[in-house]
Amino acid sequence: MLWSRFALRYMFSPKSHSVINIIAWVSLVAVAIPTAAMIILLAMFDGLTGSIEELNTAIDADIEIVAKRGQTFDSEAINIEELVNIDGVEAVAPYIEQSVMASSAGRHYPIEVRGIDARYFDAKTIGDYIARGSMESIYSGDIILGSALASSLGAYGIGTEIDLYALNRKQISTLLPTSGISKLNSRLGGIISANNQINESVALVELERAQQLLNHKDRISGVAVKLCNYNDAEHIAERVSTLVGEEFDVVTRQRKNASINAILRMEKFAIVLIGALIALVATFAIVGSVVMLMTEKRRDISTLRAMGASHSLICKIFVGEGLLLTSAGTILGAVLGVLLAFVQQHWGVVKIPGGSIFEAYPVSLSIADVAVVIVIVMAMGATVSTLTVRSRFR
Repeated sequence: MLWSRFALRYMFSPKSHSVINIIAWVSLVAVAIPTAAMIILLAMFDGLTGSIEELNTAIDADIEIVAKRGQTFDSEAINIEELVNIDGVEAVAPYIEQSVMASSAGRHYPIEVRGIDARYFDAKTIGDYIARGSMESIYSGDIILGSALASSLGAYGIGTEIDLYALNRKQISTLLPTSGISKLNSRLGGIISANNQINESVALVELERAQQLLNHKDRISGVAVKLCNYNDAEHIAERVSTLVGEEFDVVTRQRKNASINAILRMEKFAIVLIGALIALVATFAIVGSVVMLMTEKRRDISTLRAMGASHSLICKIFVGEGLLLTSAGTILGAVLGVLLAFVQQHWGVVKIPGGSIFEAYPVSLSIADVAVVIVIVMAMGATVSTLTVRSRFR
């Protein structure tokens, strides 16, 4: 197209005043920096979101089956073997969970104890976050606690005695209240350290010992299901629901964390919106460059008009100049942002101080996010260039 040839020529041709070249370079950098910043910011947000999702899998199974009524149900009410044989199901683990009182080193603290068996670590990744001790110690009668929970109980060392107390529903007596209390002696076998939610809530014991403490022999609170591919969660949840019947709720992790996911989506939208506003301000640097070029080429404009060039063609030439500057700045910023995000994602150059579970800031580079940033900046540049040129040629 004719206008694009003029725009390219004006872009690279020498200017009569060096200040015009300086303004052009400044406007290019002004567009590149916020472009790179938006890409890096979105990559960090996606990385953090992915890390949170990974941590959630430690406590929230892909699919959980719980009773619609009551806290527990008979373990035979759900056929575990049939669940395992469903296509797409990788692991299935029953568990029992209830509030009890924990006592250690003269301290008493209410906790939510969960009884599990060996299959539980196949269904959830909680075992990956063991900081001290061993997960296998749970089968020797020990208890596994989150780091904050262990600290609240004063259980600072592996092997510390921890007693658990629960109501004994079969022996409740108003005359002798202590006869209505069940006690379970255990020792601290391991400490888990992940995020605050896990650190403050995890308390794991062996399933049969938990059932004995809670006086719920052969009863469970739910069944955790791990999938081969979480993208099939809704489809598999329907099949599981059909299998277990109407007496049970089948909940996917996505539904369980629906409110958190909604907040994360809103936060990402806010990041994009704020980034778009910053990009809009940055593209105003293009205005100075385009205006200076139009002033520089006044004679060329008069010559083109004398040769019969239309008003539309002249406008397109200088709008094209603005688009070229925006494109150059956007490409430079995109390359810089992608490069920095890629380096952080694979080599973790920027570390997180303070003993976080993540050694470096988590980053996840998304091609879709890069494309969105490029489209936003280009749209801003095109709008600013068009409005600037039209205002000069009214």
